[in-house]
Amino acid sequence: MSTSTPSRSTVIFVLLCFSIVSCSTPIDDKVLNASFEPGLLQEDLNYLVAELEKRHVDFYERAHRDSIQRMAASIRGQLDHSMNRTEFFRVVGQLNPYFNDAHCLVFPLTEEADAKKAEGCKPFPFHVVLDESGVLRPERRYVRQSDNTTVDKSWSLDSINGVSASMVLDQITRYSHGETFRLRRHMTTLLFADWLYTLYGWCGDYDLVFQAGEKKIRVTRADDWQSLEKNVVQYNRLEILEGTIGYLRLNSFDVDEHEDAYEDFIKNSFDSMARVKADKLIIDVRGNTGGQSDAGALVLQYLTHKKLAQVSRGYDRIHEGNASWFNRGQLGELKEMDLSTDDMIKPVAPSKRFQGNVAVLFDEMTYSAGIIFITIVQDHRLALTLGRPTGGFANQTGNIEPFRLPHTQLTVYAPARKFVRPSGNTAIHVVTPDVVVAAPDSLTAEDYVLRRAISELKKLQD
Repeated sequence: MSTSTPSRSTVIFVLLCFSIVSCSTPIDDKVLNASFEPGLLQEDLNYLVAELEKRHVDFYERAHRDSIQRMAASIRGQLDHSMNRTEFFRVVGQLNPYFNDAHCLVFPLTEEADAKKAEGCKPFPFHVVLDESGVLRPERRYVRQSDNTTVDKSWSLDSINGVSASMVLDQITRYSHGETFRLRRHMTTLLFADWLYTLYGWCGDYDLVFQAGEKKIRVTRADDWQSLEKNVVQYNRLEILEGTIGYLRLNSFDVDEHEDAYEDFIKNSFDSMARVKADKLIIDVRGNTGGQSDAGALVLQYLTHKKLAQVSRGYDRIHEGNASWFNRGQLGELKEMDLSTDDMIKPVAPSKRFQGNVAVLFDEMTYSAGIIFITIVQDHRLALTLGRPTGGFANQTGNIEPFRLPHTQLTVYAPARKFVRPSGNTAIHVVTPDVVVAAPDSLTAEDYVLRRAISELKKLQD
C-alpha cells in the first residue's frame, strides 16, 4: 500500500478498550464454584493494594493514599464471613473508583459470564451510551431477526427488569473506573453487559421499558439482535456532507484484529475526499475510548507536512512482572524515557495530503489512545478542536498488564507506563477543546456539535 505505517515499537501501547488480554492460564472450575474463608479474602485484598503500589506507574499521584486506605479498611471490615467470587467482587470492586485511572481496575466476572454464555444465557444485547443529559440510550439501531422488532438509538431506556435506569447507573458507578466522576459515569456504558451480570446476575432475559413507558420490549435468550448501523471496520466510517465536507467518524482505535481493513479504510477515505475535492474535514473521535496509538497516526499522517512526535517522553515502573522485558533498572524504579523521536508520524506524499481546514471533535468519553490523538492534534496545531472536555487526563497511562489475586483469582489491570503529551506539559488535568460547545436550551435530534464545527470551518474558509 502507498500509505506509510508507523512502526510498532516504543510508543505502541495496549490501551484499555476492553478487547481483553487474558491471563496466561485459565481458572479452574473449582475456583469458580468455591467459597473462600475470611482470612483468604483478607489476603487477596492486601495483595491487591500491594501489587498496585508495585506495578502502577504513578499510583499515588492519581489515587489518594488516605482515601485508598480508608476504603480498604471499610472493605476489610466486611470480609468477616465466607464468600464466593461474585460476593467478594461486589465488596472489593468498590475500590475501583478510588484508583482514579480508567486503565486500572478489578475486572468484572468475565469467566462466570462466559460459562453462562456457553449455557445459552446471552448477555445484554445492546451497546449503550449516555447522552448530554445523562440519559441512557442504545448506541445504535437494532432489529430482532425473528419479527423485525426494532430498537432505535433515539429511545431513552427507562428501566431494566423493573429497576430504573438511573438506579442501575448509580449502582455501576460505585464500581466504575476513571480519573474523574464524569468519566466513571460514562464508563459504566463500556462494559454494560458485564456489569449487569456481575452486579445483578442478569443474563438471557430482560424486560426493557423505553420512552417514558411508551415502548416495552421483552428480550429473551432465543433472540438474535442485529445492528442496523453501517460498519466498515469497528463502526468507523466516512460521509461527505454538503458536497465538499469530509466527515470521518472514528468510533474506535481498537483495530489490532482488523489492521489491514482499517488501513484500507483510512487510505480509501482520503482517496474519496480527494476525488470529490473536499476542502473541509471533520474528524469525530467523540466516544472513542482508544485502542492502538498507530491507528490514530495513520490518520494524522495525512494532515502534516513534517514528522510529528506522538508523545514527548514516557515513564516505566519496573516490577517483577516486567523487569525481564526491559533488562534494566531496579525493582520499583521509575524509568524515564525520551520518546520525542520514537515512532514519529511521517507525512504522506504531498499529492496525498489533505490541504483543507480540519476540525476534530471530542468529548468526555474520548479516552486512552483517543486522548493521545487529540493531544497530538492540539500540540502540533493540526486542527481546530471542538466539543466538551475529556473526562480523562491529558497524560495517559498504558502498557496495561493483568494479574490475578492469589485465592479468588479475580483479574486486575494495572498500567506500568505513562506518556507525556508532545508539548511536554506534565500537568494533571483534562483536555479542553479550543471551542467548548454548550448544549442548546432545548436538545433536538440534530448533532449541534457537528453543526457548530461546520460553521467554524466555513468561517475559517471565509
